[in-house]
Amino acid sequence: MKLMRVAPLLLLLLLVQAPAVAEGDAAEAKTYNYLLTYFGSKVGWAKSTVSEVELDGAKAILEHEEMYLVIKRSFDGASFKITGTTDTWYTPAWQEIRKLDVTVNGNQTTTVETTYGETIKISETVDKGKPTVTELKRGEKPVYGNMNAWLKLKAGKLEPGTKLEFAAIEADEHAIIDETWTVNGRVKRKLIGGDVKEGVQVSMLRSGRASTVIFGDDDMPLYYESAAGFALERVDKIPHPFVPEQVSMRTVMESNVAVPSFQTLETMQVEMEYEHDDGDGLPALFDTCAYHDVVKFDEGYALQLKASRLSDAAAKLAYPLAEVAEDVKPLLKATAMCQSDDADLLAEATKLAKGKKTGAEVARALIDFVGKRLRGGSGNTGSASAKQAYKERMGDCTEHAALFVALARAAGLPARNAGGIVYVTMGEDGIFGYHAWAEVWLGEWVPVDSTVGELGTSARYFLLEYDEPGVTHGRGRSARCIRQDIQPLVNMYKLESGKQWQRKGAKDRFEKAPEKEPKNEK
Repeated sequence: MKLMRVAPLLLLLLLVQAPAVAEGDAAEAKTYNYLLTYFGSKVGWAKSTVSEVELDGAKAILEHEEMYLVIKRSFDGASFKITGTTDTWYTPAWQEIRKLDVTVNGNQTTTVETTYGETIKISETVDKGKPTVTELKRGEKPVYGNMNAWLKLKAGKLEPGTKLEFAAIEADEHAIIDETWTVNGRVKRKLIGGDVKEGVQVSMLRSGRASTVIFGDDDMPLYYESAAGFALERVDKIPHPFVPEQVSMRTVMESNVAVPSFQTLETMQVEMEYEHDDGDGLPALFDTCAYHDVVKFDEGYALQLKASRLSDAAAKLAYPLAEVAEDVKPLLKATAMCQSDDADLLAEATKLAKGKKTGAEVARALIDFVGKRLRGGSGNTGSASAKQAYKERMGDCTEHAALFVALARAAGLPARNAGGIVYVTMGEDGIFGYHAWAEVWLGEWVPVDSTVGELGTSARYFLLEYDEPGVTHGRGRSARCIRQDIQPLVNMYKLESGKQWQRKGAKDRFEKAPEKEPKNEK
């Protein structure tokens, strides 16, 4: 699964902050520059300019941000460029009024506009498509932007251990999320240019993501690092021309065993130890679900993967669907990235579904179409919308999943995007790789991997997150995993044929401990 969807979320999460100008003070526009790195490789830059303006006849503060990012992958040489501008208007007391974010990702432009009030309205548009509009009600927790949060924290003594809990707007996810900032104390850090800077370090927990920022005495970040390996460091000026460095991405991991006929896996036990823990307060990386049972141990996680085949009931579900569960109905709707109401996609879906008697037959026809429509490899857009993938006729797992989901919804089948890790055998090697796939609702959720043409899957998928507007559970897990140098270790597997294999000396962490017999009373 490509990082192009992940990268803007991490960058725009805390790209830069505005300096704390007192209300009523006049201030000249100031610009702050940052270099962006990924695991130490220079991949882009960001800059922020803050000025006083007039908005609707009242004084306001405008923060104008610009971002440039190029990911040049080491394993295939492919490059993806993302540029973005974000304008945020604040009251003189640094309360957010309005934000307009425009991101250009290859051939695709995404515009997200957020207005703040008692009801917070988020509107997301991809290219010239129809917007996804979400209205959010404020809850009991105060809603702060990054500058509000820093000023609230700074108003105290900034002693180590001091916490600030609040709610934040995650516009990319169309949600209000919980956030916690914890003061670590004053620290010194050597930056890219060699200068040693001193400031207040704050740890942040945001919707399952951990990050760290060091604020300077001027209230601007000196350094910011996300759990995904992205970092921002303040510099005097941005190099021109900027030459991005090649990055080594931890997207593929070698397995200790190559499983023959891996598509027939009925069960597989895998354990993973981690380099480090992301800290207290973060949710578990893996949950017990339809794909796997999970046991957490001190050094990591053990997963017992389960096959998620197409059941007889799902295979026989009549089409068109006579009834859809209430909690599933939202996954029939079009979104900015899933343009299931687009005329071209509707026409394709209608043609492919014509004459089909069951939902499974429709899903199979859509899978076959997506496999033929999209050539292998990455397109020009890092993480394309369904319509962009359809137009480019190219894409990897992310685009295969996106296009299938849009066509399924257009055909009247609820569907959603999923992401995580998958096991495959390539030649004589077994590997684990980050991956995106889909799920279609046929009276129950059925996995769909249109990248390899499968409806229902074998026991080889690790679910990390769902990628749908308003769904925050699981978000940030992929980024946390990619940062770690994990090495999945297969302990055992069983195929449909009954063939089994077990690693010598492997511990079965799922084996139930035998019940102790009661002692005889004397």
